[in-house]
Amino acid sequence: MPTRLDAGQQVMAMLERGWVWKDAFSDILVHPTDHTLAVQFDRASNVLRLSPALVQAVSLVIPTRGGKKRRS
Repeated sequence: MPTRLDAGQQVMAMLERGWVWKDAFSDILVHPTDHTLAVQFDRASNVLRLSPALVQAVSLVIPTRGGKKRRS
């Protein structure tokens, strides 16, 4: 089972996958093509807060085991 990331590690992983800071002084990460998908990073408490649009998008994801093929 994969190791859980803390908030700071998750932010780094999101940046590696193309997410960007909203602006130079922001604590908000946004998806590169849909800025309604956002995460606010509270550095003091090491917590991420998801935008309502991101919460909705994540709720649509169906987790599957690694290496499992999709049915046609």
